[in-house]
Amino acid sequence: MTNRFAPAAGAGADGAAAAGLSRRSLLRSSAAVAAALAVGGPLLTACGGSGGSGGSGGSGGTLVFGLDSDVPNLQTPQNQGSASMILNAVLHRGLVEYDAKGEVAPALAEKFETTDSQTYTFTLRDNLKFHDGKPVTLDDVKASLEFMTQQAKTPKLYPATKGIEGVTTQGDKTVVVKLKAPDASFLAYLADVSGAILPKDTLGQQAPTYVGAGPFKFVRYEKGVAFEVEKFADFHAADQTKLAKIQFKILPDQSARDNALLTGTVDAISFVGWNDYDRVRQKSDLVLDETEGPFMYLVFNTTAGPFKDARVRQAVAWAVNRQKVVDSALSSRGKPLAGMPIPQSSQFHEPAQADYYTLDQAKAKALLAEAGYPNGFKARMLSSSQYDFHQNTAISVQADLKAIGIELEMNLPDWPTRLQLGAKGEYDIAVYGTVGVCNDPAFLEQILTTAGAQNASHGYDNPKVRELLDSAKRAADPAERKKLYRQLGELVLTEAPIVGLAWRSQAYGYKKAVTGFSNIPGFLTFESGYTLAGTAKA
Repeated sequence: MTNRFAPAAGAGADGAAAAGLSRRSLLRSSAAVAAALAVGGPLLTACGGSGGSGGSGGSGGTLVFGLDSDVPNLQTPQNQGSASMILNAVLHRGLVEYDAKGEVAPALAEKFETTDSQTYTFTLRDNLKFHDGKPVTLDDVKASLEFMTQQAKTPKLYPATKGIEGVTTQGDKTVVVKLKAPDASFLAYLADVSGAILPKDTLGQQAPTYVGAGPFKFVRYEKGVAFEVEKFADFHAADQTKLAKIQFKILPDQSARDNALLTGTVDAISFVGWNDYDRVRQKSDLVLDETEGPFMYLVFNTTAGPFKDARVRQAVAWAVNRQKVVDSALSSRGKPLAGMPIPQSSQFHEPAQADYYTLDQAKAKALLAEAGYPNGFKARMLSSSQYDFHQNTAISVQADLKAIGIELEMNLPDWPTRLQLGAKGEYDIAVYGTVGVCNDPAFLEQILTTAGAQNASHGYDNPKVRELLDSAKRAADPAERKKLYRQLGELVLTEAPIVGLAWRSQAYGYKKAVTGFSNIPGFLTFESGYTLAGTAKA
């Protein structure tokens, strides 16, 4: 299984999906849900077409898209990597999806409603079909939703789907999902590409899942070379699908992929290299579609050793020079992250908690002395040499901590090994990069509790943190949710189970002749494949 949280600014992997710091409200959809509930009314979203961005260019033709990674696994809903997310977004559809603005929109369901954030009713569109010509039935929908409740099968969705108490069907078009408790983030999770509805008989199979109900159907796959799809005539919004075919060229080498765009060999690419941003901007026939949101941070082994003490973790937080990380590791393509990783555009953003840890090495040394380490100590640091920005982040932090007496011995294996060591807790301090798995602060569960295993601090699991996260999901009133997330921030900044370092920039590049494609802002950049349904090429 490709890991969702492996690096991505060119290799599609450390969850480098973005956080839209200046482009839209992160939680508009969830706020709409909560606002409707607060006044006691049902939330009802009518048919929203394909959910793509429409486009204004011509119809037909083939789009050549440079993909940042091969796709060893397309077992939706297990997909984890950015490349497989793009492909699954054209092959598959769930009950709901994200539109180009990052709002939850109808997909296979023509409408959805809830009155309490605990019972969700979905009404299917008429005449839905899979790519093999078979109808999409309520049995397929029910089986897919029940499959999503298995943590091993759907790790991305599990924080929400673990709350499903039961799935029932009514008539031939309606499915009702009953949760064990209210969850205001449920739709935001379900809109992820992993929420695809699949033929019942394909669930759990080991082979790649190519048959879906999305706007394009599978044509061919040549390992390490290309993946091709063509327009699905029976897609529910086929009239809005502009392209006849999409040919995905697999170009994992960053320079080769950037040059393919710059020379016109391809029409679009995923994840322009930071060093080539200006070259793309300077070409009058190209568009650099950029967003911020993937973020770099530090995790700790909290089971033993110095980092078991919150004061030592706080010392690290005060000691690191975040602007140096942005400049040296991210080629100045980002912004410092000195507090809670909730974007400025979110209604749950707390300015006082966003810039909490300023650079203060004197305070860091005092905290170390208070914790019993006046002369510092030696520790193991885990990162990876496979991705320069991970390695350079580690080097920057290593120098900062040396200044307060913490000597770090670096371990820089390849990425798969780094993931294995991280999951086992074989480190004292480690560099990580990730992104919210959904368009809701509920994603914090993935980095603040053991539910996040790989991308959370090893052994850290504070019951109060869980309680606040659960309460915030259950709350219907946005003001109450904001209050709970503020309390969570106060606790997390005191405990310092993670230490934020930097927001990262993420950009798609494409020809101006390509219209309708959009880098869905913020944490949802990896969901941008959804907009290919409405993309056109002049």
